[in-house]
Amino acid sequence: MEVIATQNFQPDISLYGMRIGEPVITITSLMISVLCGYCWLRLGRMREDSDALRLTRIFFAFMGVSTLIGGLVGHAFLHLLPFEYKIPGWTLGMVAASALAQASIARSADIISAGAKRFFTGLNVGGFAVLFILLLTTLWFPVVEIHSAFSLLLIVTTLELFRWNRLRDQASKFILLGILLAVAAALVHVLKLSLGVWFSFFDIGHLCLCGTMWMIMRGSEAGA
Repeated sequence: MEVIATQNFQPDISLYGMRIGEPVITITSLMISVLCGYCWLRLGRMREDSDALRLTRIFFAFMGVSTLIGGLVGHAFLHLLPFEYKIPGWTLGMVAASALAQASIARSADIISAGAKRFFTGLNVGGFAVLFILLLTTLWFPVVEIHSAFSLLLIVTTLELFRWNRLRDQASKFILLGILLAVAAALVHVLKLSLGVWFSFFDIGHLCLCGTMWMIMRGSEAGA
């Protein structure tokens, strides 16, 4: 194995003649993808067939493909591909976040009014549309992060906190813990907290997001 110095967050490596960019970041990104696939399959075995469960499975499916593209295109083989190849993965990540937000709206239908449900649904769809157009016109990744904060903090956290306060719903507790881990991942990224070049803030953040996926899956199971 040969280590290739680059201007990236991690050096590339050459493995049996194949150049792989940011290898540890690639692995931790693919860990999220594999875990999302497992969560999608595990929730698919449940007997319940609610809108919330279907939307949560959509979240895991799209997030799994998004992180797969992110790991392979955004890191491992970015040196072979144009920058624009990242856009499909970013888009799927935004769709996944909106699907999770809509799952919380569907779960909360028993404790919010029909008007409130329409308001949050409009907020979810409208927020996605505006930020997706902004992403296409700027090709600026922070737009994806803004959308994640919008979906997870403004919609999901608001509704799950309300549900927890009203019903002490264990599903909401798991989901809120998952959001807390996502916030931790964002803080690690913003503060650039790394344990060295081979375990960067990307890797730490990805492991936090693995915890997020697990907690959301547990929340879906508890709510069934």
